[in-house]
Amino acid sequence: MKKIVLIFITLTMSVIMVAQEKTKQKEVGLVFSNLDNFGLTYKTGTNKSLWRFSTLLISGRNTDEKADSLVRNQNNIGFAIKFGKEYRKVIVENFELRYGADLSFSYNQSTSRDDDKSIDNHDMIFEQTIYQPGINLVLGLNYVFKDHFVIGAELLPHFSYISGKSKRSSYHYDEDIESNISGFSYGLSNTSALLSLSFRF
Repeated sequence: MKKIVLIFITLTMSVIMVAQEKTKQKEVGLVFSNLDNFGLTYKTGTNKSLWRFSTLLISGRNTDEKADSLVRNQNNIGFAIKFGKEYRKVIVENFELRYGADLSFSYNQSTSRDDDKSIDNHDMIFEQTIYQPGINLVLGLNYVFKDHFVIGAELLPHFSYISGKSKRSSYHYDEDIESNISGFSYGLSNTSALLSLSFRF
């Protein structure tokens, strides 16, 4: 929890710094990860250095499964936000190299409920909440056309810390089992790639 508070303090201080910086260029657009998750991005700064604000992977799911006497309902909701700095350098006309780093934070909450309608009545609820602050590097390219539209692609090698809690409740055995979750994640994969379509003004 202390790490999460520290990240938000850092973000707040950075926003204050952004307010003091003279803005010469802005971009707003959509970002895609794996072509099935999307979010919004906003960038402000100069043509060589911009602050990045992104909301990614806003997702939710509610499914029901039925098999004989068992009905399973699953709910999932999550989001991720990122804030960072990127630098740009023109390679050739209309192509830009971009590099930098982001601070990130993601949240995921999931619940699975088993409704056993048989005589055994093995009803069960499993709940899990995950917090994941982290940092990632940015390495990508932009293609600019008609001066205002930007198509971008970037790789995001990452490192993040994972914490959370889970709880399993069984009505048949009248027991609750709680556990703490901790660990870390790092690497570079196809899920670390990001595509963007932005309008520059």
